[in-house]
Amino acid sequence: MKLLRLVALGLSISAVLPAADFVENHDTLYNNLTIERRGTVVELRARSRGGEYLESAVDLADPLRLVVQYTRTLFAAALHEPAPKNVLMIGLGGAGFHRVFVHAYPQARIQSVELDPKVFELSQSKMAFKPNARTPVAVMDGRLFVKRNREQWDWLILDAFRGGFVPPHLKTEEFYRECAARMTERGVFVTNLHQGTELFAADLKTMRAVFPQVVLYEVAGRGNVIACAVKYAEPAMSRTPDVAGLKRVYPALAEKVDLAGLAAERIAFPEAVVKNARVLTDDFSPVEFLDALKSNNTNAR
Repeated sequence: MKLLRLVALGLSISAVLPAADFVENHDTLYNNLTIERRGTVVELRARSRGGEYLESAVDLADPLRLVVQYTRTLFAAALHEPAPKNVLMIGLGGAGFHRVFVHAYPQARIQSVELDPKVFELSQSKMAFKPNARTPVAVMDGRLFVKRNREQWDWLILDAFRGGFVPPHLKTEEFYRECAARMTERGVFVTNLHQGTELFAADLKTMRAVFPQVVLYEVAGRGNVIACAVKYAEPAMSRTPDVAGLKRVYPALAEKVDLAGLAAERIAFPEAVVKNARVLTDDFSPVEFLDALKSNNTNAR
């Protein structure tokens, strides 16, 4: 069955199952990267400040398996906008999320923006990603893309980590307002955060300055928190999602993502922690100086 799925995804067996394990290091203008294959799993990691941080991982024998736990939680967007047709994702990695998305939503399109050309190259040469009309990739700065592109997005996902932190200009009130202007009226802004850091509270305070509603989903045991935010005040995002209906309408999504388990990952908004935080702006965005690396992705296996 796995081989049939690979053929359906347009992946040749020779491309998906290379002959041997490997470890490669690549230093680019933007990243210090490690790409490693062990068995059928390929990991893309960023080296920074004496450590390595998992950016993406793909099982070449089963590309629809979400190896990195938080990529599953990104699908919390479906609990708030269940029928996306046009999605923007800032940050490509190995495109593990993308493969499940196009499987779950066969009529939809996911546009990616990736700053580092080497990441895009490795996603294809080592992680078997085959971009097409439904999964196009623009190699450029994510904020510049949002500013220039005039499309409207049902989901706008920010997952642009560089060695454990998101570039400061993608964390500000001004940028979030630019994102909100590119979202449909029922659109969802989704971002990957790290709980327990100084940056976490500032992130949430900044989102609250732009979006009337922000809800959080905790990735068990990983330190990641996925925030979903919308432009509308009603209906309340706190209402119980129609998981049964979502499963019925989108069985391919339910096949790959435990939607009931995902809904159960929702956590309370930490009002006390956020109360004294400062809003990040283009003039005040000390992202790299905050304790942003206290917790991060670890090896997924």
